[in-house]
Amino acid sequence: MKKKSVKKNKDSLFFKEVVNSITKDINDRAVAMIADRFGFGKKDPKTLGEIGETYGITRERVRQIIKEAIHKVKHKSKDDELFKVAEGKLNFVLEEKHGIITKKDLLKRMIEDVEDENFVSFILHCSDNFKVIEEESEIEETVILHHFDLGFWKNIKEKAKGILGKHNKALHANVFFEEFLKVHPGLEKEMFFNFLEASKEIKQGVFEKWGIHNWKEISPKGVREKAHLIIKENNKPLHFREVAKLIDKHKLSKKRTHPQTVHNELIKDEKFVLVGRGTYALKEWGYQRGTVKDVINEILIKSSEPLHQDEVIEKVLSVRNVKKTTVIINLNKFFQKSEKQRYSVKSNKIKKSV
Repeated sequence: MKKKSVKKNKDSLFFKEVVNSITKDINDRAVAMIADRFGFGKKDPKTLGEIGETYGITRERVRQIIKEAIHKVKHKSKDDELFKVAEGKLNFVLEEKHGIITKKDLLKRMIEDVEDENFVSFILHCSDNFKVIEEESEIEETVILHHFDLGFWKNIKEKAKGILGKHNKALHANVFFEEFLKVHPGLEKEMFFNFLEASKEIKQGVFEKWGIHNWKEISPKGVREKAHLIIKENNKPLHFREVAKLIDKHKLSKKRTHPQTVHNELIKDEKFVLVGRGTYALKEWGYQRGTVKDVINEILIKSSEPLHQDEVIEKVLSVRNVKKTTVIINLNKFFQKSEKQRYSVKSNKIKKSV
């Protein structure tokens, strides 16, 4: 689904200026404690205990000081022009996302410097227009508008989860939404997917497919699962070098995927079949492991009568990416040829392939 782009705030100092504006009349020590607690300009906020050790007071006293200071800030912010502008910027994004957005996505849209994240967090905390939902088993850390109906969100999420459970496989976005409309007509497509982005249980994987977060199709672990997904979605045998490139192209791995690693993993996994020089297919497609001779032998054993050369070639090429001449060479070397170019398994033990 195509997402609307939201222009990032290019003024990286804006949110810091907002915080400075709404805290300028607050006691310096209280402001310093707030800065430590929210981690202004830093990545890791401090605990109440850590702040208390710095000032030689109890964690409970730190909590009281911060609570009183924030109460004053909230009161002052109602008349602060910069704060109103900040609320407007945040409200615009929330409205566009139908009232709910993961905090991670909101911060990504609003700022460019990670050090500014905690200034935005403080502004959200001081505004009555927004509410931050802590991360839980079914929802990401999320920001919602004050009037947003979480019960309605959960209803949508549960129905979507039920659809995925019924199909027991990842669904393309269009198919997923069509199925959802059967149980909940009238919902906007954009709202549906905006809601699901906040879910911790339902995630979007590659190839525009949605599914349960721990499904292999959505969150493949290791080279084998990633390779299986790539080959399955391309619906054709692929060379291990191409598999490695596609894993990286679809950002399934944080580190560069080494082709030789792919080859080493697939060659020893029975779910994959080497059907040509470095080319792998999936066993679930009907391919079988073994040499061309082994494949021919299996084909002839299953046949109730000798098969014509062309029939054997057609059957072999449907499960092996080899040249016709390779099939013919194996037929003439290891199998019994009768009149009219028909072949059968030799009555004596088949010679070992070289």
